[in-house]
Amino acid sequence: MTDASPDLLVAENFTPLIGQQFSIIHPEVPAEFTLRLTSTYDLSKGASHPKFRKPLTLLFRGPAEPLLLEGAYDIQTEGFGPVRLHIVPTQTPDREENGMGYHICIN
Repeated sequence: MTDASPDLLVAENFTPLIGQQFSIIHPEVPAEFTLRLTSTYDLSKGASHPKFRKPLTLLFRGPAEPLLLEGAYDIQTEGFGPVRLHIVPTQTPDREENGMGYHICIN
């Protein structure tokens, strides 16, 4: 596990990675299981209190099966990570056609 510095977990670092596949490093997750980063959202719209980090939401798509359970996982892609982040499956009506949705919220 690698704890990420607050400066690493910002939209500017994730936006260039949109479209890339992230590996999930966990003994109970198959090595071939990946999540594709589909979008990033800085919910602060550029404004935030100087004492607090800007919130960030990352959206991913993965295979329809198997389902990745909610929890903390080490993730990495080429040139980034591994870092441990809490991944949450998202209700995904088009799961069969476009894969399961997942999100990570960083406050």
